[in-house]
Order: sequence, then structure tokens, then C-alpha cells
Amino acid sequence: MFFNSLAYLFFLGIVFILYYLFPVKFRWFWLLVASILYYLSFIPVFISVLVLVIGFNYFAGKWLFSTTKKRTTMLFVVGINILILASFKYFNAIFPNTSVDLYYVDWFFRMDPIDHLIIPLGLSYITFPVLSYQIEVKRGTILPEKHLGYFSLYMAFFPKIAQGPIERPQNFIPQLHRLSTFNYPLAVEGLKQMLWGYFKKLVVADRLAIYVNTIYGNYENHNGTTLFVATIFYAFQIYADFSGYTDIALGSAKLFGINLTNNFRRPYLATSIQDFWNRWHISFSTWLRDYLFLPLAYFFSKIMKKEQYLFLKTEKWIYFFSIMITFAIAGWWHGEGSNFLMWGLLFGILLTYSNWTIKINKTLRKKLKVNQKAAFYKTYKTLLTFLLVTFIWIFFRSDNDLMAVKIIESIFSNHGTLFIGSPGIFLYSIFGIIALIILDIKREYFNHKFSVLYNKSILIRYFGYVSIIILILLIGVFDGGQFIYFQF
Repeated sequence: MFFNSLAYLFFLGIVFILYYLFPVKFRWFWLLVASILYYLSFIPVFISVLVLVIGFNYFAGKWLFSTTKKRTTMLFVVGINILILASFKYFNAIFPNTSVDLYYVDWFFRMDPIDHLIIPLGLSYITFPVLSYQIEVKRGTILPEKHLGYFSLYMAFFPKIAQGPIERPQNFIPQLHRLSTFNYPLAVEGLKQMLWGYFKKLVVADRLAIYVNTIYGNYENHNGTTLFVATIFYAFQIYADFSGYTDIALGSAKLFGINLTNNFRRPYLATSIQDFWNRWHISFSTWLRDYLFLPLAYFFSKIMKKEQYLFLKTEKWIYFFSIMITFAIAGWWHGEGSNFLMWGLLFGILLTYSNWTIKINKTLRKKLKVNQKAAFYKTYKTLLTFLLVTFIWIFFRSDNDLMAVKIIESIFSNHGTLFIGSPGIFLYSIFGIIALIILDIKREYFNHKFSVLYNKSILIRYFGYVSIIILILLIGVFDGGQFIYFQF
């Protein structure tokens, strides 16, 4: 039951209506039941994994809180969770030629034996929040949740279980304790957000995917010009796809009075790589910062006692080692292929370069009398950041390192006539990109000014709603498949 399906909209409508028919004190129970039903709509057998992870971590949190050996206990609990995730994510890479029927894919309709391991729905997005939970319990910033139902809902809430956002317990669980009456303004805001999310997914992302898949699927027969355009298209495809999912998730949660973490803040308007990661997949990047990068930096600061190494201040080396390990792990999390590792390492290298050259760049700007607030300078920095990020996306989209290298070589050396393919698909793709850019610029610099969906006039607002729905119905792609980040 993917978000971009009529089945999900029907399911959401039923859950919404029944939710407000329940007495307030039982609404958490209905949300948990709905979340279990949503989970069962994929591969039902994996509900056993979900129950195992929830049960283990519920009692592990209590154990961690009460024990005097908190560090050892936390390492054990975290290790078990990582082992469960790694067992599913990397089983096929470790055992590529498995011929044993591991399990049956469906209890209800088919009994097809599977001889390769499929990762359970949202296992990554279950593991990250539960690691946050255990770490915060160990740190003493939160108490272990006593209510098994609320804890289960923290883990399994259906709008976020498949692709996040990665919620912190201190943000999400308190909201479950104060579920209240219907919040009309929040629900309307949620519906608007969902509408825009569907536009981004169906009109922009899935339309761009047709061209991108055509070119990347046959990259050997296309010149560098075409590959460059396809790469630009992919940058907007993955943004529209993932942020579209996030909008639908956040909008769905708002219907029940729950605010999830915003995952995107116009990332392609970033003026540096660091700024990009402050705007892209925010719940993931802040998780990496708080639970991986900062502890690593603290660890290296304890073992690197000298003021400098190889003519560089120790703080520079601490940043380098911490950021490279962090992004290497981020790359491995996305997949076992070396192309994902390279994707992470390239971001680590660019962030290190930025960190190491802060003073040099500041001196240069002062000597050249560069006004950082000038529109020309900000535009230059934005375009440069976008091109660097887009370059790194090549490794993310490619099947392997060799493919990525060949595409890059072709982009820089093999220029030629741009392949258009279907003029209609190409023009609709351009339209989608322009619409995305215009709205992001408006939100970045003008907030709700010149807004249609937030206009004071009800006629203009409804004109906006109807227009977007018509665009979705006319040029949306309804067989585009699942969201890109669903596989992670």
C-alpha cells in the first residue's frame, strides 16, 4: 500500500474517520491497529520482525535505565539492533548464491518461496529511532516509556515507518500522551501538504524518472550532453520523490494532530555543502551529527593530544576523521555497493575541504572585497553547490563505480546532440522542474507572499486546489512505482 496509490488514500480516509469516533483515551490504540494493518499490507510475515524489535527494545530501555552498567548495556542493546538491520541489508551480499527457500512472501494470497532476503518494511527507519531512544535513555535525557502501546506506536506509526522522518523520542512520544480533539487548521495544513506532495511525486518525480531511466539504463549509447541533462533531471527527481513522500507523511500525521519532523528545507538553494546537509534529509543528517559525528569528534579529541599534526591543527584532523567515518557509514547504510561508499566519501571530502579552508576563503573574500550578501555572489554559491551535489548524485544513481566513472568521463569529453526522446515527456519534465524551483524560491525568500494555497481569498485558494488536482490527473504518472528511498 504505497503512498502514491488509491488504496492508501482510501485506507487513510477510513483511519481518519474512525480515529475521531473513538474516545480520546483509546485513539492511540486505533492508530496502532491501523499501523499494524498498514504493515501487513506489504509482506505480512515480517510483522514478526517488527514485534521482535519492539518487544526487545521496550524491555531493553527499562533494563538500560535501571542498570548500573549503562555503557556496557547500551553497547549490547545498540549492537543487537544494528546486527538485526545488517543481517537483512547485507545478507544477499554476504551469501549471493543462496538456494534455500528462506521464507514465504505472503500469508494471505500466495505461497511463493523466496531464495533471497528482502529487507522488512522500514527496518532502517525503525532502527534509527530506536537507537535514539536507547541513547537518550542512557544519557538520562528521557525516561523509558512505561506504556507499551505508546512505545509501539513510536516505532510503527504508519505515516513514518516506511521512509521516516527519523523521529526523536522526546519529540514524538509526548505527542501521543496528549492526543486531543480534532485540530481543524492542522488538518487543513496537512491536506495541503499532501496535495503538494502528490504533485511532486506524480507530476515531477515520476515524469522525470521516465527520461532518467531511459538514459541511465542505456548510458553507453548516449553522449555526454544527454547524460549531463539526465543527471540534472535525476537531481530534481530524487528531491521531488523523497520530499514528496515526506510531504505526504507529514500531511497524513497532521490529520491526527501529530507533527513529524520536516525533512527538507529547499536544499537546492543551499550556498555550501554544509548548508545542503542542513536542508536535505534533515532528520537523518541531524541524527548522524548528534549520535555519530559528535561522539567520534569527542573520541578523537581524547586520543589526539598534540596541538597539531603534519602542520595542521588537531581540530582539523579531528573534523576530517569524524566526518569521513560518518559519511562512509552513511554511504554503507544506503547500500553495500562501493558506489554508495564513494557517494558518502565525496561528501566527506567536500565538507573537509570547506572546513580546512575557512580562514583562507575568509581572507580571499576580504582582499577581493566580496559582498557575501550580494545577489550575484549568493547565486554563484548556490549554482556551484548544486553542481557539486549533482555530480555526486551520479554515484548514487549508478549501478556501480565503473558505470559512474564512465558517465562522468562521457560528460566531460563526449559532447553531442541532446537526445529528447518524447517531446511531451521532456517538456513536462522541464515544466515540473521550473514549478519546483519557483515554489522553493518563493518559500525561501517570500514565505506566504504571492501564495495561492495560503491566499486570504477563498476563491483563489480553491482555484489553487483544483488546478493542482487537474494537473495531477492530466500529466501525473500513475504507474511510476515506489518511492526511491523505499529501498533503503
